[in-house]
Amino acid sequence: MDTTQQETRPIEKTKTIEDFIKENKISIHCKYSNSNPNMERQDMNHYKVTLKRKYKLQGNHLDSRYGHKQMTLFFSQGYGIDGEPKASSVLDCLKSDHQVSIDGFGEFCANCGYDEDSRKAYRIYQACVDQGKKLQKFLNDDHEANFFTMGTNQFNKLLECESL
Repeated sequence: MDTTQQETRPIEKTKTIEDFIKENKISIHCKYSNSNPNMERQDMNHYKVTLKRKYKLQGNHLDSRYGHKQMTLFFSQGYGIDGEPKASSVLDCLKSDHQVSIDGFGEFCANCGYDEDSRKAYRIYQACVDQGKKLQKFLNDDHEANFFTMGTNQFNKLLECESL
């Protein structure tokens, strides 16, 4: 009688954006704004959002220094959403904007229903690309104390997180 034993592995829980925020010590500060220069529709709630993050510098084992980064952007949400934006919703939105723009303008238009001949569509696409670059810079630790480890790339870890 041939019995094979199956290896059972625990199911890995996909990290949520909330987990990512806690691990990376990200905080948010919101200030109401009358408009958003990146939005065509202005009949929404607009905010000027600042994301802040504190990270441990990669020195020797006795090093207790921290680096600080911040990213400021305009963020809009519909009238039906109560309260100020949360860090999780802002990061999730930035993540999805980056993912829809990484394959180029043509794919962006196809995925979002824009005409490739539209200047408005190109401005929106370019805003997604620019904010993706800002997000990448915000999440990467590139301080000189991290020279030997070449910094840590938290941006890719955000992309692996489960969306809201």
